[in-house]
Amino acid sequence: MPSMETSLTFFSLALLLGVTPGPDNLFVLVQSATQGRRVGAWVVVGLCLGLVVHTLAVALGLA
Repeated sequence: MPSMETSLTFFSLALLLGVTPGPDNLFVLVQSATQGRRVGAWVVVGLCLGLVVHTLAVALGLA
């Protein structure tokens, strides 16, 4: 069984990585800040569409 120090270190780092924004979030933030809300909304739509297409490809056994 892991020691208390090891467990605390692991959970602290896992929490830090969990709350750090990923590249998609940063891309949406940058586009929204520089080009406005409308462009930011279209970026979100594009990212979601990409996820849907990839999920369908996985479900069909293509990816």
